[in-house]
Amino acid sequence: MAEQNKDAEAALTKLGQRVRAGWAKKHPISERSLETVRTTTREVWEQEQKAKRDRTVAPKTPPKSKNKGRDIEPEQ
Repeated sequence: MAEQNKDAEAALTKLGQRVRAGWAKKHPISERSLETVRTTTREVWEQEQKAKRDRTVAPKTPPKSKNKGRDIEPEQ
């Protein structure tokens, strides 16, 4: 029984590979689509890297006072 499962799994894997190869042959991805994906991926990656740099470089700000203006001296 286990042998049959392994054979069936191998046959399904081979069928899946053939289906994907056939689909790729009939519906090739255009260079324009690939370039769009590359550009978008690059932009997202750059934004993430910038955010990481900003988080590590930015000095921590002191917590805001809960006294809302009470510790500010009045103007004269």
